[in-house]
Amino acid sequence: MKKLLLPLLAAGLGACSLNHTAARVTSGVIDKGLPAVFSQSDPQYVREALPANLQLMEILLKSDPQNKKMLVNAAQGFCGYALLYLEDEDTARASAFYAKGEAYSARALKGLTPDKARKADVPPLFWNTFCKALYININRDKPEAVAELPGIEPAAQRLLALDPAYYYNGAQAVMGAYYSIRPRIFGGDPDKAKAYFEAALKGAGENFLLNRFMYAKMAAVAAQDPELFERLLNSVLEAPAVDGETRLPDEVAKLKAKKLLEKKDDLF
Repeated sequence: MKKLLLPLLAAGLGACSLNHTAARVTSGVIDKGLPAVFSQSDPQYVREALPANLQLMEILLKSDPQNKKMLVNAAQGFCGYALLYLEDEDTARASAFYAKGEAYSARALKGLTPDKARKADVPPLFWNTFCKALYININRDKPEAVAELPGIEPAAQRLLALDPAYYYNGAQAVMGAYYSIRPRIFGGDPDKAKAYFEAALKGAGENFLLNRFMYAKMAAVAAQDPELFERLLNSVLEAPAVDGETRLPDEVAKLKAKKLLEKKDDLF
């Protein structure tokens, strides 16, 4: 019996090792290929194609569950897909995608708290904070979601200390969202929100149209500033198309800006 079991055990271990190696190799291909996805100029094409890639990442994570790079890419993929395509149509589904993104980035952090984070931890910490903030934003009517809001600020502040330019000044935009989401009686501050979004529009985030769109959607509405709202959204619509790694979110920002402008009278 022992002679029979040993070859079977060896074969099983070999298969596990092979699956793990294949997952590692494929995760590297996905990591290098993601910029090509975000460089696409056709939002509908990506909307139809990206779910299969997200599913592939989840399958690969079954074979290599601690692959930090793939966990971060999965977090970015699920959160990005929810923001770009689901939020405006199906908040329940968007919430599920944000929750997945938050869970994958949390796995990459392995229980690390913001105060212990180092520069190498910026990607998972950013996507964890980003996913959480966007989840809270579309679930403001749920006490359990709003209860998570105080955790946004220390994480975003740590990101600002470690790498403020990461993802087109993403931490500045998260802080702008934070002060937009919070009710004024609990520390919400439209002026601080505007200041953070203004900072997000400088340097690395100057030409990232999604920053301008989020500024209008969140801070301008929170401040009840219709002139700022209209100016920002028109600047998104008038911005020239620029090829590169922001082409897809820029194109989606234009589509979102047009729809949001049509709702101006309902928001002010």
